[in-house]
Amino acid sequence: MKNILILALLFAGNTAFAQDYCKQVKKEVTENNTSFNYESPYKEDSLPLIRVVRNYSTNPEADFDNFSLIFAIPCEFSDLLVPGASGETEKEEQGVVIEFDDKTKLEDDITVTHNKKGDGTAMRVLYYPVNGDNIKQLTTKKIISFKLATAQSVVSPELATAIQKYVTCIRDVKKM
Repeated sequence: MKNILILALLFAGNTAFAQDYCKQVKKEVTENNTSFNYESPYKEDSLPLIRVVRNYSTNPEADFDNFSLIFAIPCEFSDLLVPGASGETEKEEQGVVIEFDDKTKLEDDITVTHNKKGDGTAMRVLYYPVNGDNIKQLTTKKIISFKLATAQSVVSPELATAIQKYVTCIRDVKKM
C-alpha cells in the first residue's frame, strides 16, 4: 500500500509540473473572425532561434493557410559578402537540412534570406513550410540540428521537445 501511495504522489507531481505547450502559443484573430495567426513563444536573444507560425483565413475570397517553421542563425554581416567587380555584394544562399534524433533528415533548396542589424551583425533566416509531406516527421521526431546554407546550429533537447509540441498544437487548430 505504501508503494502505491508513493507512486501516486510521484505521478501527481509529474503531471503538475508538465508544461502545456498549447497554452503558450500566442493567438490573434481579426475582428471579423476570418483570419487567424498562431505563433510559438521565442526570445530573439535565445539561440538557436526556431519559431512555429501559422496564419490562415476562412474567408472564401481571401483563402490562405501558411504554416511554417522559422529558423535563424546569427552571423557577422561581413560573412555574407563576396567581392565583385563593383565592390562587395551580398551572397545568395539557399538550402536547409533538418536533422532528427533518429538521424533522418529533411532537405530543401529554399532560399536563405539575410536580416542585417545596425551593429554589423546579421541573421540567416529561412521559412520552412510545414505541410502534408513533412508534418509527421515534425510531430513525431525531435530536431537535433539544422543547417542554413553553410551555417549549422545544434538544438537543445528542451527546445526540440518544445518545437515538436508547438507544431502539434498549431497543426491541430485547423486540420490540414
